[in-house]
Amino acid sequence: MRTTLFKFIFVLWAFNPCYAQETGKTFHFTEVGWTLILPSDFKIMDSAGSARLNNRGKKAMEEANNVTVDASATRDLIMANKAPSNYFNATITPFNPAVDGDYKTANQSVKEMMFTTFIQKMPDAKIDSSSASVSIDGLRFDQYHVSVFIKDKLNMNLYLLSKLYKGYDFSISYLYLDEKTKEQIGSILKGSKFSR
Repeated sequence: MRTTLFKFIFVLWAFNPCYAQETGKTFHFTEVGWTLILPSDFKIMDSAGSARLNNRGKKAMEEANNVTVDASATRDLIMANKAPSNYFNATITPFNPAVDGDYKTANQSVKEMMFTTFIQKMPDAKIDSSSASVSIDGLRFDQYHVSVFIKDKLNMNLYLLSKLYKGYDFSISYLYLDEKTKEQIGSILKGSKFSR
């Protein structure tokens, strides 16, 4: 099973981040040939904080969907936090359609499980979702957007961008609580580049 979902869901239960270093620099990920610039108010999360969040997300997804998640093949490219609770994460998981099945079908399954998890774990919230296709430096990604409204006071916007690319399920997920952060993440993605 693809494990991107739990990487994305953990942010809902992750309002106690850990920080490793001040950032404001360029990152390059050779596996997918992707380069981005992370704004200085986003902090790279340390491995202990990442592991704690991953475990929370895994537990939430397993409980809500009655599944077992094996995330052993998933690797974080970058996991960053902007106070108080905005997140940016990119992961890669090896994906071979001959072994793992149809990528579009697997991706749709993740969306359905994500929606189920939100509904079950946040029963008092209003949850809306939508799917679209977006382009980052000319590469098309499947985009899944979930809006969460809690007592009309908190609006969380979560995005999962997915693409089968260079033998990986390449996923970018982010959560923002305010318009400034939304604009920053939009700039990160718009300014990022892929070497082909």
